[in-house]
Amino acid sequence: MFEKLGKFEIRRVLGNGAMGEVYLGVDPSIGREVAIKTILPAAAQGGEAKERFAREARAAGVLNHPNLVTIYEFGEDQGVLYIAMEYVKGHDLDELIQQQALTRSEILEVLAQVCDGLGFAHRQHIVHRDIKPTNVRVQRDGRRLHSKVMDFGVAKISNSDMTATGMVMGTVSYMAPEYIRTGKPDPRSDLFAVGVMLYEALSGRKPFAGDTTPTILYKIVNEPPEPIDTQQLQGISPSIKSVLDRALVKNPDERFQTAEDLAKALRAAKDPSWMGQLDEATSLLRSAPTAGAPAQASPSAPTAQATVILASQPATVPPLPAEPRTSRPATGSRMGLWLGTAALLLAGIGGLAWWRLHGPSATAQPLAGAVTEATVPPTASLTPGTGSGSPAAAQPAPPPGGSRPIEPKAGPSLDLKPASPNETPGSDAPARQQETRAPRPEPKTIDQPERFQQDKLEKLQPFERKNLGNVSLSEAIQLADSNPEKAIHGFRQTLKADPYNVMAHAWLGAVLYEQGRMPAFVEEVREARRMGILGQMAARNIRFRAAFNQARFNRKLSADLGE
Repeated sequence: MFEKLGKFEIRRVLGNGAMGEVYLGVDPSIGREVAIKTILPAAAQGGEAKERFAREARAAGVLNHPNLVTIYEFGEDQGVLYIAMEYVKGHDLDELIQQQALTRSEILEVLAQVCDGLGFAHRQHIVHRDIKPTNVRVQRDGRRLHSKVMDFGVAKISNSDMTATGMVMGTVSYMAPEYIRTGKPDPRSDLFAVGVMLYEALSGRKPFAGDTTPTILYKIVNEPPEPIDTQQLQGISPSIKSVLDRALVKNPDERFQTAEDLAKALRAAKDPSWMGQLDEATSLLRSAPTAGAPAQASPSAPTAQATVILASQPATVPPLPAEPRTSRPATGSRMGLWLGTAALLLAGIGGLAWWRLHGPSATAQPLAGAVTEATVPPTASLTPGTGSGSPAAAQPAPPPGGSRPIEPKAGPSLDLKPASPNETPGSDAPARQQETRAPRPEPKTIDQPERFQQDKLEKLQPFERKNLGNVSLSEAIQLADSNPEKAIHGFRQTLKADPYNVMAHAWLGAVLYEQGRMPAFVEEVREARRMGILGQMAARNIRFRAAFNQARFNRKLSADLGE
């Protein structure tokens, strides 16, 4: 243990990691305790890695937020890179999840505070890239919880994900699909990791579990998590399921777009009666002015213009299931309420009759359903001829005075394109519209050989190369039986990125043997023997073990390889 690093005196070891140790230190000039994270030379090889680490540390040093751990200093002493940061007492979120020490409401608040810190960092154009429970520190002051996100700017270049399999899987479990596919995370990738932590904290299990890294990666990219049992959500809003689904969606464009949005949804879900909509959407609809009408629109007949205003605003929370809110009338006004309701019904019937006689020509299509305060989603897009209700119910009520109703004008998010002569309500136009809006599928890693070129691989950190190789391995395993030649290509790509990937060597050898490519199989066995991993390949892959034993029995291997 060091006695001193830079100006900081070392008191004791706080923890150990693959890339170094974390110490409790003291700044003697002001007596402030600090946590000092060290990066050993072996974990930061080369001047480029060192410079990148310095840049990231400086970037994280500008972050000053109550929910982010503050970095005080970055330096090098005695051949060791170190970062001195704020020392936060308390417990890692991982410990609290394992011990079930937080209520469900407290879990939502802790993760909302994580989003508060991430939102500030994202506005400074800094993405964490390694959000996970061990990087969230939680303090308890009486009934108040305070969480802080740690390790900003360190995750991208640290090798803490390289060594132990459990550590690799632990980090991989929180990676977003687009990060795995492209190696280019953005702020929404951090929000996916928050969704994974939310799922884990509520259910007690990870949403994408597996025995091997390729299995986990494949599930993250291709499979949805199992639904959480409703019994595990007692005490908070059932709409947390919709929040969770939105946070874990594969396509980042369909995910929460900002950390602020996710934080608001998490805090709203602490109320068991919350039905999945925030007050902003309702208040915006109530206050929206209509074209040619007073600013106060009648709540009984909202107009299309109100929908335009609502649709053109960014929604704080995506459309979630909602129930209409009803208010109980005062006791002395019930008779007036009934009389008013009867008058509105008569006016509606009269207006409907007038509309049928004097409305627009038959070529005009009705709107997509009656617009009500409780049912208009914040991102509604209305298209002619797509209503699910009757045409009569979809027509807007005529304005007072019997004048011709004002036709709504299309706003930025209101699609009122006339239907073609051959298109009728109920046709497949909505299906085609939805088809055109469908996101383009991401290209598979196995089909991107340019990512495995040597110059491209040299620019990646070791753990990034391992993850890239594991994605190619996962995709190749899926093709081992249906397209073995392409699978062989994928296994070889994996070995370019990660030459010591035992499973890739084993799968490659097995498929080569099954395809009768004996010289290539023998060469693969010889290379595995030279690397000292032949026994591991046979122990971890039953198909390779069978192929190896058959080759040995059929005398396809030389004496030195058949032992």
